[in-house]
Amino acid sequence: DKGKRLTPDARKRLRTIFEANELGAGFNIAMKDLEIRGAGNLLGTRQSGHITAVGFNLYTRLLGEAVEEVRAEQAGKPVDKAKRLPQPTVALPLPAYIPDDYVSDVNTRLRLYHRLAEVKNEEQIEVLRYDFKDRFGELPPEVENLLYAVRIKLLAAKAGIESISTEDNNIVLRLFSGMRFDKKKLELVLRDGVKFGLIQLRLDYKRLGNKWQEILEEVLGVICYKNGV
Repeated sequence: DKGKRLTPDARKRLRTIFEANELGAGFNIAMKDLEIRGAGNLLGTRQSGHITAVGFNLYTRLLGEAVEEVRAEQAGKPVDKAKRLPQPTVALPLPAYIPDDYVSDVNTRLRLYHRLAEVKNEEQIEVLRYDFKDRFGELPPEVENLLYAVRIKLLAAKAGIESISTEDNNIVLRLFSGMRFDKKKLELVLRDGVKFGLIQLRLDYKRLGNKWQEILEEVLGVICYKNGV
């Protein structure tokens, strides 16, 4: 309709589709669309659209797996569709994102988010930290929080944690179905503000004050160690 003009967001989406003509374009389009609509807290709950329905972690994992399957098929390689333990979801009471006044270019931010979503170990986190500082200067608190959240996600995956959520004043750790916490072993981290049962562990971050991040890492470290990781 000539009487109707495209909105700025619609123009951005059309430009994205026009530019994305290589293998994996679906992933790039989805990621750019996420940025256009507002990603919010990358590992938290401030998301919109399809992200709200499935969560950022699952959303990007499914897209990534789809791209890998297409690449494998085109290369004539067998496609491994074996079920893997899903990555834990992490929602912490922290502003964790890349501010646009720190990294102004939207495509650069998306590439950095993609790298963060693909982190597999602590060494990669430190490489990212160096890259952030080298390219954009000292890290703002939001980016430090983002790297911390990624590190927590790695530890949670090793510990068999299904989710880490924020409920009222508590950070709640839940195990995957069929798994149980060993209360006797977790007595090492028992203190005021930390409570646990068989499948759930709660940290009262208001009561723990500015030490809650350190204590959360300690708790996950003990679970990993006791699990033989």
